[in-house]
Amino acid sequence: MKTKILFVDDEPNILQGFRVVLHSKRKVWKARFVESGDAALAMMEQEPFDIVIADMRMPGMDGATLLTEVRRRYPGVIRIILSGYSEMEPIMRSVKPAHQFLAKPCGAERLIGTIERVERLRDVLTDEAVSQGVSRLGSLPALPDLFLQIQQELMSPDPSLAKIGRLVERDVGISATLLKIANSSFFGVFNKVNSPAHAVTLLGVEVTKGLVLGAKLIQQFDASLYSNYSLEKLWEHSRQTAAFAKALARAEGLGDDVAADCYTAGLLHDVGKFVFATTHPAEYRKVLSAVQAGEGVVRDMEQRQLGVTHDRVGAYLLGLWGLSEIAVEAVRAHHEPRLAGPGITPGLLVHVANSLQHELVIIREDYTFTKLDEEYMHELGLMNKLVTWRDICLEQLLTGADHEG
Repeated sequence: MKTKILFVDDEPNILQGFRVVLHSKRKVWKARFVESGDAALAMMEQEPFDIVIADMRMPGMDGATLLTEVRRRYPGVIRIILSGYSEMEPIMRSVKPAHQFLAKPCGAERLIGTIERVERLRDVLTDEAVSQGVSRLGSLPALPDLFLQIQQELMSPDPSLAKIGRLVERDVGISATLLKIANSSFFGVFNKVNSPAHAVTLLGVEVTKGLVLGAKLIQQFDASLYSNYSLEKLWEHSRQTAAFAKALARAEGLGDDVAADCYTAGLLHDVGKFVFATTHPAEYRKVLSAVQAGEGVVRDMEQRQLGVTHDRVGAYLLGLWGLSEIAVEAVRAHHEPRLAGPGITPGLLVHVANSLQHELVIIREDYTFTKLDEEYMHELGLMNKLVTWRDICLEQLLTGADHEG
């Protein structure tokens, strides 16, 4: 079935340019073109679309307003905004309803590449109810204490980007949300931003302040919903897994870029759990209760209760938000390293880092977690590396190296 894409722009010349760009993809994509938000909504009432790409500046209903309405009516539709990256007020308004952002003028390669990446996500998450819930998310909430600390630093007379960056890296929700913004072409960044602290540096104090305090992009998480479950421990596990994965990548000589992707994937590998906790709190409490009662590991209980697992949901969300494809693939494969392909891949290293963190840091003696895939490690001939890799991770724990840098 062809992917259906709706382009919305009040400039006929821009729409004609899109027609020309997409002509070569006509066998796999079906595109429609309208010149206003009202016309877009009317067309969507007549036929379904998979992706909507809207210009920000349009008379009457602008792009942010249109995508907000699309999110309300058709939450499963992927939403992309087009605008100039220097227009800060429109950015603040569009960060929640838009999944991704493209700067105008947008070249053919970037436009087609963006559509192809989000198109591939349909194979990751097929459960419509869950995908709609994920697609509604414009941001992920923060833990209350960290949110307050970030607010206080942003409001101080001389806020420190370095301190804000360190605070951001202590929270998975804030990290994922700011990486979404920093990786948009609004800011003229054409290389992927992998580090949350780097994202803060690129955005700067005023933009970060506007996003957190003005656009209210980041809000507090209601931890009282999970009184018998420590979300702080989950974030600690994520930070340590990130440090482990990055250290393993460096030890294997994979280069700084791959190590950075391993760090990002390690930090965000369990973001799907945060998504469940945010979008399906009642169901996820049942998942956690079943795990605590010894009925099985988290992933199995998620499949039983929700019909999908956190690794798939996390990869779907991060892919929607335009994060590095390598990091997204590693998040998807962190329980099934075979999915990442043969050899020492970021997916395998995050899988190993995740397993070793659970082994080295015992939260509860009766806690059951997914074990290392030793069968796959044997197939790859890598079991002889496990002792060295465990020592590397243990050193990270002893030195407290649980942050980027």
